[in-house]
Amino acid sequence: MPKTAAPSIAEALASFAVRECRAAMRALSDPKQCHRGVHEARKAVRRLKSLLILAAEPFADSLPSIEAILARLAIGLSPLRDAYVAVNTARAVAGPSPSPEWRHVIEALEHRSEGRLAAVLAKDPRFLKRRRELRDLAGAIEALPWQEVRRDTVEQAIARSERRVAKAHKRASHDPSPASLHRWRRRARRLRMQLDVWRKVLKVAAKSSHHRAHEDKAAAHAMAKLSDALGAKQDLRALRTALRSLREPQAVAPLLEQIRVELKKHRKIG
Repeated sequence: MPKTAAPSIAEALASFAVRECRAAMRALSDPKQCHRGVHEARKAVRRLKSLLILAAEPFADSLPSIEAILARLAIGLSPLRDAYVAVNTARAVAGPSPSPEWRHVIEALEHRSEGRLAAVLAKDPRFLKRRRELRDLAGAIEALPWQEVRRDTVEQAIARSERRVAKAHKRASHDPSPASLHRWRRRARRLRMQLDVWRKVLKVAAKSSHHRAHEDKAAAHAMAKLSDALGAKQDLRALRTALRSLREPQAVAPLLEQIRVELKKHRKIG
């Protein structure tokens, strides 16, 4: 029986891109795991956007409209994700035996999270509208001129991402504001996703890894670690904002102090 030929780099990239669309659709289709589904769908959208940027040059005519759809999907799901993360972060900070103050706050945050989910599902039952958008998007992505994507196209795009991460790191080092740290985190996360998918594409396409394969694997690991650390800090700040929005200053004052202590532990990153 003849051996099946390995796909080209362009075919492998196209396959991974369509797969992310379908992953987002599946994530939103489970009514028993809505919060987790939203989280997984947003991750799939981020991976897809990171992948498509690797072919930004050959996709120049079509990419802006696709990115606009992805941005709209991500922005629409963000309030749900943020509310749910606030609940989980509060539980983590409160520990296994939360104080009465933490129990009260966690209950309030849970109520807010479920309320936001119910409001979204009232307008888009079972996320059907969003799932249709993703299905249509998969077709549009499949029709992109993938045959124009070459190996050097991707590796040049990865090099650009590396320069952007370095620039964001430098800016965050001089100005460690939430905005600078968030920019650094986004760029580091994107680079990590690009390095991950590129390694998988080369393997599926049976292509030799380039001379920096070992360095890229280490870089992907470092980017993942950095992104997680910055993400934890961002989640704590978001929880602080959520607690203040509850408008119970006396009740949340000791909890805000606890968050301040946790943030202090994350002071030195990178």
